[in-house]
Amino acid sequence: MSSESPLLEKRLSEDSSRYLRLQKWANMSSADALGLEKERPEEKAAAAENPLVFLCARCRRPLGDSLTWVASQEDTNCILLRSVSCNVSVDKEPKLSKCRDEDGCILEALYCTGCSLSLGYVYRCTPKNLDYKRDLFCLSVETVESYTLGSSEKQIVSKDKELFNLESRVEIEKSIKQMEEVLTALQKKLREVESKLSLAQPGQLSCVPSATMPHPHS
Repeated sequence: MSSESPLLEKRLSEDSSRYLRLQKWANMSSADALGLEKERPEEKAAAAENPLVFLCARCRRPLGDSLTWVASQEDTNCILLRSVSCNVSVDKEPKLSKCRDEDGCILEALYCTGCSLSLGYVYRCTPKNLDYKRDLFCLSVETVESYTLGSSEKQIVSKDKELFNLESRVEIEKSIKQMEEVLTALQKKLREVESKLSLAQPGQLSCVPSATMPHPHS
């Protein structure tokens, strides 16, 4: 990582795994800090041989892959992709960029369709000096994980993290509610049975002596 990116290093200093991940992603790109140079054939072939799949850091849905990689923006802690998957939704409400040196850029926010995590933005309108960013998808490195296709990493989700998204949460909550309703019904039935038993027992006890005990004058 160059000395020109102290901001990125500061942001990721407490999370070395993300820092190393961004370095790995950045090494896949032959572009310089401006993202303008073309890929060399050998680098393009290497990227195609072991492509990365970018995943939502929260629900692990695939967002895109390294075959659409353009560049990394170290000053804003983002990666730029030419396209993304259907798991990325675009908020069509335009917003002006607040980033330094991006005056005049109009953006649209990006969200994960599975968990609604804010992922970044897409450049829709740019001044002439930033035309190369137009229609590129900018994903924040803090919202993205990665998986290398063909690697020994058999599990996209680590053993200590269960795949859990909005859909599974809704299903789980629905099942819990159904179980609560069943338990409530069983408790009601149990109370009714206990109530009937408590009413029946005194009568049974009072009848037992007269039915079984011999008559005192016999």
